[in-house]
Amino acid sequence: MNQQRQAHRRLPHVLWPCAVLLLAMASVTASAADLESAEWQLTQVRTGAGLTQVIDGAGPGVWRFSEGRVSGSAGCNRLLGGYQLDGNALSFEPNLAGTMMACPPPLMAQEQAVIEALGVVVGVEPSATGLALTDAEGDTVLTFAELETMPLTGTDWHLIQYNNGKGGLVSVLSDSVVVLRFDDAGQFSGKACNAYRGAYRVEGSDFSIDGPIAATRMLCPEPEGADAQERAFFAALERAAGFRISGGELLLSDAEDRTMAKFRVTQRQDDLGSDRPAGTAEASGE
Repeated sequence: MNQQRQAHRRLPHVLWPCAVLLLAMASVTASAADLESAEWQLTQVRTGAGLTQVIDGAGPGVWRFSEGRVSGSAGCNRLLGGYQLDGNALSFEPNLAGTMMACPPPLMAQEQAVIEALGVVVGVEPSATGLALTDAEGDTVLTFAELETMPLTGTDWHLIQYNNGKGGLVSVLSDSVVVLRFDDAGQFSGKACNAYRGAYRVEGSDFSIDGPIAATRMLCPEPEGADAQERAFFAALERAAGFRISGGELLLSDAEDRTMAKFRVTQRQDDLGSDRPAGTAEASGE
């Protein structure tokens, strides 16, 4: 009887290594599954100098993995392609497609390093800050951090692209800043060429501008086209019927799901300056 009791006492200690192994396997599997359930920001890439922190380009390198298709950016062009995920085994199809913009040499070199790294990936595993993509030797070639989804309100949204009313999206003019800010009371304000404000409504993913947009009447000769950009942006904003936030990006779309405006979050700063519309006496309804 004493021997049986001693065996029972020893049994948990015998099972501890198995339990730890099972927990580790569950953790790794969950992390691999997270690849397709979250949005990721590229943080490091292996170069000739080793694992290197990425440099920012037109914004954070946001990557999405869904149903065998991957899309992302290394700071320059948008990259698209296919992948296979089986447990922790991960591989990418060769010859990724992408846009063909010319970018500064450091960004072009970084993009090429990312493409080369994707070509040798064979696995995915958890890292201290998110996920690590590894090669056949188990060495990390790319690291990603999970993107935090920003709230609609209380965030400074900077315009990246807008619908020009002619059937396409155009980028904001260089040397121009268009910022939009929503509050919790159903009001929005911002700065384009002029400071502007108005009311909005949100229900679920539905979005609408409630009434006309009020703006100051300042002339904006520079940069060239700033006035036209503002008018087109206001028109796109008024046509918006839905919104979606992905990580640090806000997308406004019309009733037919056509993109009206795309914004990216930046660190809060006083972009509105002192010429925020203060009252109807100095603002006009567009």
